[in-house]
Amino acid sequence: MPVRACSPRHRLRAGLACLGVIAPSLVVATSVAATLVAATLVAVGVAHADPASSATELQPGMEESGLRTTPENAPDPVLVEPAQSSALGKVVTPYVVIAGGLRFEDLQLREGQTTQSRYMVTTAVSRLGVRGSVGKYITFASEFEANLGGSLGNGASVWEGQAQMSVRDQWVQYQRAGMGFAFGRVTDLATVDYVSAHVTDLLLTDLYTRDPLLYSGANRGNGVLLRYAPIDGLDLGLGLHSTNPTGITGTLLIGGELAPYSRPFYLAAAQVGRSESTLPDQNLHIYMATPSVTYADDLLEAKAAGQVYALDTRIATDEDERIFGFNLRTSVRLKLMGGALSPFLNLSRNENEVLEPDDDSIKRIETFQSYTASGGIDYAIAGRNGVGLQYAVVYVEEPGAGKVADHYINVGGTYWLEENLSLGARFGWWIRDEENRDETYGNRSLFITGRLML
Repeated sequence: MPVRACSPRHRLRAGLACLGVIAPSLVVATSVAATLVAATLVAVGVAHADPASSATELQPGMEESGLRTTPENAPDPVLVEPAQSSALGKVVTPYVVIAGGLRFEDLQLREGQTTQSRYMVTTAVSRLGVRGSVGKYITFASEFEANLGGSLGNGASVWEGQAQMSVRDQWVQYQRAGMGFAFGRVTDLATVDYVSAHVTDLLLTDLYTRDPLLYSGANRGNGVLLRYAPIDGLDLGLGLHSTNPTGITGTLLIGGELAPYSRPFYLAAAQVGRSESTLPDQNLHIYMATPSVTYADDLLEAKAAGQVYALDTRIATDEDERIFGFNLRTSVRLKLMGGALSPFLNLSRNENEVLEPDDDSIKRIETFQSYTASGGIDYAIAGRNGVGLQYAVVYVEEPGAGKVADHYINVGGTYWLEENLSLGARFGWWIRDEENRDETYGNRSLFITGRLML
């Protein structure tokens, strides 16, 4: 049946074309930057590089957390701030972050459910890594994490109670004269929402803080980032990724059922530990390009990005249809009263094609659409001590499945006992509202935690 000009799929293609009109300047600028950097490398030679400043996460698996199924061990997109090198030669700086404490749980059940609340859970998460520089222009980072143990921090391992490990940032960056590139397991900062500093007590690894970031397109994974800074405070970037859907966190925003899973990411992740190789499903492959622009000064921080992607659901044959889509996103944060008051806002819109669940050679006329909006405010009471509030909503329209809205509320406070040790208290609330149900459901948690950052 022919697709009418007003169909959602036609609008999606028009949107991709529109993005192609908006993004060329970014792509051209970053491509030119990459060419200039390559020429510089040839002319100068890496051997003559001297020290530097450092620049700046979904493991597969699923967990049934009482009321909802969430991706487990999705390395959250919280980042280590860049460290400036002040010495010549080679510099290696180790760092560690350890957080833990108590979580008090209250489940809001659907009618007929009998799941019990755990009432109190002892929870912990930690990170260990190194950052460093080689000469003036080369920086690197390597980071690992002992997981929270699922999105609600109930523990992940059967071996002596130890948490499961995740690989986070693993990258090398070359930067000179405002131009640079990074490769490895990299994080595209332009795709990460602004968040309240006082809800990061568990490093943004619980469902109340992590899930909105992932559904808005926060992207860490195998790829290459190009960067060009034409003036102070302004950065143009281009992220390039071509990998298995589990190789980047940005895959999770792609919706539409691929039997028997609700999203393509879950289909790829389901084979982990099940196949003979224990690898993710190698029959899926994603291509993603992300032109971006970021700006920062003493009063304002802002960023915008367009994630354009194509997902091949059966790489072993050319008889299947690829899923094309895009995610447009923007974020802004103000720094008022000398930085003591900091409101922020994030918006994103994703749309992608959908295949028939049981026949990937047929595209549906309808498309999957999702919208994410979040905002909040931080207030510094004294130094780094303060309080913060943030709210996020993820709205999804899926063909044949109706409309769903997930709401995430966080209110938290931080008190620093010492320069590197803080105490935190946070209330988190997740609520799901489904079009075909009269009742909402979700869960609430109160966190009392400590955090050491070295």
